Amino acid sequence: MSSSSVPAEDHPKRAAVLDAALVVFGRFGFQKTSMEAVAKAAGISRPGLYLLFSNKEALYRATMQGVMERAQREMEARFADDTLSFEDKLVEAFDALMGLYVESQVSRDLATLLANSGPQLGSMFGDYQNKAQTTITAQIKKHAPPGLLTTRGAAKDVMNLLYAAALTWKSTAATRAEFREQIRRATHLICRSPR
Repeated sequence: MSSSSVPAEDHPKRAAVLDAALVVFGRFGFQKTSMEAVAKAAGISRPGLYLLFSNKEALYRATMQGVMERAQREMEARFADDTLSFEDKLVEAFDALMGLYVESQVSRDLATLLANSGPQLGSMFGDYQNKAQTTITAQIKKHAPPGLLTTRGAAKDVMNLLYAAALTWKSTAATRAEFREQIRRATHLICRSPR
């Protein structure tokens, strides 16, 4: 097995490189980021970086895949938390999926980078969004209070509404707390609306 196929959490140096790459790609974008800059930020030599990743595109794909997988795991963990109410599960899940893109400059830069990286990522970003939407729909079906989902496609309708709103609020909220509050209000309205 090559080191680039080893999960980052199983290879500490690789994990440190991916963390550094996230900051550098977020700051400079794919085109302006050099392997030298990532190596310097990670505290390793350029040849050492090439031992882990064959080229900048492979490094970028691994970096973005790590970001997406981490967000998906965090979202799923929120849905699995049985101490949370249905509304809280939704707020926490959307926060895990999108909330980190609200406040920090690196996160805002990363959001733009992800949105404009089709040639480097191929279908990875679209596949990630589809997986997240499928997960949210399934979790809404599983955890919705009785009477909320009165029609066959209602879980998907609720997901579509919240997902579209969350995408907008991710870009317009001034703070992560504001983003969370908007998700909370929307979720509360959906759960309290007359059927």
